[in-house]
Amino acid sequence: MNSRFLAFVSLLIASFLLAPSLRAQDTDKEVDDAIQQATEVAKKMGVKMPDVKKQLEEVNKEEAKEKAALQKQLEAPGPLALPDWTPKVPQFEPTGPVSRKIVSDEVNIIQTGTSLLTPAELEDSWEEAAKGDKLNSSRTNGSYNDTKVVRIYLSTRQEPLQSVVLEARRAPEDKITHVTIFSPLPKPVEE
Repeated sequence: MNSRFLAFVSLLIASFLLAPSLRAQDTDKEVDDAIQQATEVAKKMGVKMPDVKKQLEEVNKEEAKEKAALQKQLEAPGPLALPDWTPKVPQFEPTGPVSRKIVSDEVNIIQTGTSLLTPAELEDSWEEAAKGDKLNSSRTNGSYNDTKVVRIYLSTRQEPLQSVVLEARRAPEDKITHVTIFSPLPKPVEE
C-alpha cells in the first residue's frame, strides 16, 4: 500500500510541477502547498519524500543553461548559408535574407520565399536532385484545411552529416507556393 500511495503522491506532485505556469505566483503557492501536504502525509506513513524543490531548481538551471547555449549559438559569428549541396528551388523568389532562428530546441539556417510551382512540383524537383548515392531523401504530403503542405527531407550519408528540409505550402486560393528551406546547425560541443 505504501508504494501505491507514494506513486499517487508522486503523480500528484508531478502534475503540479510539470504543468505550464498558468498563473505564475498562484501556481507557485499551490505547488508549495501540495509539496508540503505530500511531505506531511509521507512522513506519517514513514515514506521518505524526495526534495522536490531541489529537483525543480536543478531542472530550471539545466533549462536555463540549454537556452543560453542556444542563444549563444544563434548569435555566434559565422556563415549564414545553407549547405552548398542544397538543391536549387525552381522559380524561387526569396522574401528575405538567409537567417538563423531557434526552432524546436535547435538553431536552424532558414531561407523563406515563394515559387510559382505547386508544392508537388517543387517536391519532385528536389527529389530528382537527390537521386544518386550521396543523399538520403524522404517526403511527406499533407493537407490541412485544404492547404497543401509538402516536406522533403534530404541528408548526407557521409561525414559531416547534414540535413536540409524544404517545406512548401499552398492554400487553394493562392497562386503562389510559400517555401521555407531550413538546415539545423550542429549542436555545440559542451565545454
